[in-house]
Amino acid sequence: GDTLIVDRSLEARNGSVVVAVVDGETTVKRLVYLNGRVFLQPENSKYKAIEILDSMSFEVWGVVIHAIHSLR
Repeated sequence: GDTLIVDRSLEARNGSVVVAVVDGETTVKRLVYLNGRVFLQPENSKYKAIEILDSMSFEVWGVVIHAIHSLR
């Protein structure tokens, strides 16, 4: 239920929260570069990180710069 403000002009860096499209599915996760590998790390520990493999379709759509949390 949050509203995200996304800046598509920013370059995604290690640790950025990004809107990404992986194999046609849109997700919001933290971009992590580790030992030459790329991961999308969720903030919720109930979910596992997604390792981005060469066989996957992957695009960073934009960098999240603000999240607005609804109180309702």
